[in-house]
Amino acid sequence: MLSVLTSVAPSRIGRRRVAKRTAPPVGVWAGIALSAVVALPAHSQMLGAPVLQNAFSNPGITVGINYGTSEGVRSYGLAGAWAPPTGRFQVSAGIGGFDPDEGKRWPTYGGRAAVPLTKFTGTGSFGVAPFAGIGTASRDGSTLLHVPAGVAAGYRRGLGATRAISAYVAPFYSWNRFSDDEVTESKGVFRVSGGVDVAVTQAIGLTVGYEAGAEADAGEPGPSSSVFGIGLSYAFRR
Repeated sequence: MLSVLTSVAPSRIGRRRVAKRTAPPVGVWAGIALSAVVALPAHSQMLGAPVLQNAFSNPGITVGINYGTSEGVRSYGLAGAWAPPTGRFQVSAGIGGFDPDEGKRWPTYGGRAAVPLTKFTGTGSFGVAPFAGIGTASRDGSTLLHVPAGVAAGYRRGLGATRAISAYVAPFYSWNRFSDDEVTESKGVFRVSGGVDVAVTQAIGLTVGYEAGAEADAGEPGPSSSVFGIGLSYAFRR
């Protein structure tokens, strides 16, 4: 996925009570761009893709495409991120689809905000960034809500005059809620994601990431497996 990647793994929502009415839940995705010095990939969060968050922002506008896969599901979508020239914060949003092996495709959308604190680390190579997001998906009277919040830590370095690489890890708390006409259930779990963003050129970035951690029990909303994602992004030059 792009460095705009973030997503939630498929969940075992209501398989016992509402299996005929719903497919596994949809995650949310939102974007995050990488480097404040060199244009790196944009991160997004979509269903079936890891909730990837870098510790750095990319001033300006970054757009990207994402693909994610986990046990029994695939996800894909478009994401965009924006940060002011100072890079003090970044907001992102995305829209896409969550496609389980069984059941119908779910449309999903969401957003996220991050606050890079690079200036407090004393160096431009290391950074931390608190982040929080929200995403939702609805179909046939059923709704899934996902709220991830955590702190990312990352390292970056230049590769020549026009390229760069960044690696990061982001532990986070994932709160999930499923509701329909018959039942409302919620579940919170702790997860961790990690990724690598590479600036192939000054404008084009590539992201690869993975998410794992605690899983929801059968019949509960939330992630039920690890998630792999890949993304490609384009940063508009300021």
